[in-house]
Amino acid sequence: MIRSMPVRRPVQTLRLLASVLSFVLAAGCGDACLSLANQVCGCLPDDGTRAGCSARAKAQEANFKVRSQDQVFCQKQLDSRACDCSKLQTAEGKLGCGLSYSPAVAAPDGDQR
Repeated sequence: MIRSMPVRRPVQTLRLLASVLSFVLAAGCGDACLSLANQVCGCLPDDGTRAGCSARAKAQEANFKVRSQDQVFCQKQLDSRACDCSKLQTAEGKLGCGLSYSPAVAAPDGDQR
């Protein structure tokens, strides 16, 4: 049986996504990932929220080592515009941006895959 997620208002969802992005993507990334985090933060509805999101992303960048695969991933997301604000309004867009993941699918024998 597939359970549906509760519907959230777009502003709440974007705040949550921006927080996740600032801690997940920007935490391990350099310039490309900070740019990506700032792009997602820019989707938030007001100046204060955007500024706080960007500050968290910058602070996390200083705490974690930059990996080359992070740089490549973030640059790919920037180049493909995978994290545009309009795309972040949909579940598919969040998945394409890297802000969510597909839930595990149960196999016929009950094992998780």
